[in-house]
Amino acid sequence: MQKKRKWLYSGTFDPFTTGHLDIAVRAAKKCDQLVIAVLEKPDYKTVFSTEERYEMVLLATASYDNIEVIKFDGLLADTYYKVSADAIVRGLRNGIDLDYEIPMATINQKLNQDIETIFLISRSELSHISSSNVRELGRLGENFLDMVPECNLTQVKKKFVKLRQDKL
Repeated sequence: MQKKRKWLYSGTFDPFTTGHLDIAVRAAKKCDQLVIAVLEKPDYKTVFSTEERYEMVLLATASYDNIEVIKFDGLLADTYYKVSADAIVRGLRNGIDLDYEIPMATINQKLNQDIETIFLISRSELSHISSSNVRELGRLGENFLDMVPECNLTQVKKKFVKLRQDKL
């Protein structure tokens, strides 16, 4: 019996974008199971709660049978072992992402030489999409320029309307 390939895709996903979804779907096509891990306690304050971010990822990936969504805290290397992953998958939009991701992949490999990181290059039409760009657009208005999966758009808009009202 052939071993099933399980990949791990992690992030803060604040919020989950169409770029994140594209990487997840493409990765899921290349492995038997993709585990998307939503970081519970990032080092900075998120706009969306852990539960909101988790729910957005669940909703956006609900139609994919081989995608599982979990929450995690701590080292990604520890989660890698907890879920019995074979590789970590990361999306790259540009050289800045590469400069950030290579040291992280190196650290994970130093934690255990069996950890592999697979990089998927963003599609050119999605390379401008980032959670920080979505947050900036949300602070200024309601046009998210197709950067948020349609299934999450109402939730994202409501959140930013509330945040803008709270500032008044």
